[in-house]
Amino acid sequence: MKLSASEIQALLPLFFPALAACLLPIAALDRDQKSTKWIRGALFAVALFAVGLSFHYFTGLWAQGFQPSIGHLRMDRLAQFTGIFVMVAAALAILQLWDHLHHEGWVRGESLSLLLFSCVGMVVFASTSHLLLLFLGLELLSIPLYALTATVRTRPQAVEGGLKYFLTGAVAASCFLMGAVLLYGFTGSLDVGVIGAALNRNPEPLALLGAALLLLGFLFKISAVPFHQWTPDAYEAAPHPIAGFMSVATKGAALIALLRVFPGALSMGEPLGAKVRMAVAILAAATLVLGNLSALSQTNVKRMLAYSSISHAGYLLLGLVAGTPNAQAGMLFYLAVYLAMNMGAFGLLTVFGLVGDRTHYDDLRGLGWKRPGVALAASLCMFSLAGIPPTAGFYGKYMIFKELIGTGHVGLALLGVLASLVSVYYYLRVMVVLFMEAPRPGQAREAGEAPAVHAPFAGATLLVCGFLVILAGLIHPRLMNDFALRALDAFR
Repeated sequence: MKLSASEIQALLPLFFPALAACLLPIAALDRDQKSTKWIRGALFAVALFAVGLSFHYFTGLWAQGFQPSIGHLRMDRLAQFTGIFVMVAAALAILQLWDHLHHEGWVRGESLSLLLFSCVGMVVFASTSHLLLLFLGLELLSIPLYALTATVRTRPQAVEGGLKYFLTGAVAASCFLMGAVLLYGFTGSLDVGVIGAALNRNPEPLALLGAALLLLGFLFKISAVPFHQWTPDAYEAAPHPIAGFMSVATKGAALIALLRVFPGALSMGEPLGAKVRMAVAILAAATLVLGNLSALSQTNVKRMLAYSSISHAGYLLLGLVAGTPNAQAGMLFYLAVYLAMNMGAFGLLTVFGLVGDRTHYDDLRGLGWKRPGVALAASLCMFSLAGIPPTAGFYGKYMIFKELIGTGHVGLALLGVLASLVSVYYYLRVMVVLFMEAPRPGQAREAGEAPAVHAPFAGATLLVCGFLVILAGLIHPRLMNDFALRALDAFR
């Protein structure tokens, strides 16, 4: 099969990371682990840079009205947003892991290949409205993450968490595939635009069941209630940067894919569309309530961040409920700032070397004064996660709540505000233990017995994340919002 020039161009953002992922294991043939580490890092960096250049090249094509595509895979501005989003998340994760690569107690270098394959799957998942490609993208992004969750081989909890994630993910993928089969059997098409038109004309119960099963697959990846049970165990089992990557990139890719499929391509009419919005509203409210209340009761910082990521899925789903272009642009803005906020929050644990079971609040007591710069940057990320002005997190929530009120969903907007107020407690609790509590008895001795951790790259990423949440909030959040609106306009 001969590909046309436009089809080859459309494959460029996928080709470079996939090629690098295949070449990276070859570097393991070098017995010099130090040189191997830098060779792999260089390949990874080149792959990310090539993806950025590919999308920059597409900018000129879009200006001429040309949309690179291959089959049902469309490399439009929304795909550009997804590609840059997941690649930046992967870069931050690898920088936080960098000082621990090839360290048996942390993570092996093969994680670079797995991470790149997962990024390719995320871009595919968020760049199509064809059910077969959606399923392939879902599996390609998921399978590497199952392995990455269990990377720390010295911890039994890692294997347990990876197995739980794999089993629940397999069930969700099976439901997604069954939903696709039902919809194909009803409509004879795998294109969601055709499926949506058929559902509007004749909403058969089996076809609606297929759409519900399809939605289940998306909600599982977003960590929305009631498909969230895997999240705390999987995040706790994974290395901190991998957990941060999963909480950000997976959620972002799934939400962008959901933007394409349900409110965009599917476009259900009334009264079916109203019922779908009501169902999403109920799920969003349940996700907000359960995520925040569960995070309140945690004594482990990593599990608290896991439950808080569930609650943020609720905020993002509220943008789907509002359904306006500004609300959807607010979702993309919120995703962009959530990338900096959450990678910074998980990076705090990496910087202080709190690995294994040493991730409780008590393990952070008094550490803020040992490295005040990174502790202050982490505090800014926590402020932003709580939605405290003038951080970027506040503006992200404000954009969504404003559109909710404008579309008549005042109750949901009030629930979102109350949930944000509740979250202030457990986010500020991190700052309290960092700066206002003395180390517990024996903590200094335990720290001395633990292996020394020197993670300058992780500290640098944390400083960058703290700077970004202030920059995006103070300078001009409208700039990113305008970019999000252009990305949404391109695929409609």
